[in-house]
Amino acid sequence: MLILPASASAQAARSHHPHTASVRRSSTDPLALSLKLAEQYWHGVPACGTPTIVTSPDQLPSSAYESTTSPEPKGSVVEMWTEVEKCTITINSSLWGSWHQDDESFQWFCDAMTHEVGHLFGHLDSGQTNASSIAYPFLSASSPNFNSVPECRAVTLQYGPQEIRNEEVSYDR
Repeated sequence: MLILPASASAQAARSHHPHTASVRRSSTDPLALSLKLAEQYWHGVPACGTPTIVTSPDQLPSSAYESTTSPEPKGSVVEMWTEVEKCTITINSSLWGSWHQDDESFQWFCDAMTHEVGHLFGHLDSGQTNASSIAYPFLSASSPNFNSVPECRAVTLQYGPQEIRNEEVSYDR
């Protein structure tokens, strides 16, 4: 079962060209694409199978946090979390509320998805000390592990007739 944000119903849009009839353009599904790229990064599908992806408008309760080796950065918010025993990844819809948001920040979204899929391969947050590893529990635009997943780099997505690519990301890493 795949539960998508309500605004995901904008799967197709009409593009008008002065010399042709309207053409239907489909949109890239950032959830499916980021999951596919994460599985490529980890070299396969987790033992539990393809994870169920759900959304929640609520923040992960502090009591559910996995212990981490490093202190959590001040003011951080959990973007996604994984329940390994249920083979489920939950996306914080207060941060990722629509496909368009996911597309505009696809590098970040894909990095976060890759981190979460890593939990299904046994890469837990506890014990991670290499800040440049995607398995490291904290991710921000200035952290060493941001943009560390080659599969997620320089991806152009389609949102109806609009191509979206996050050009602000430096691909020098």
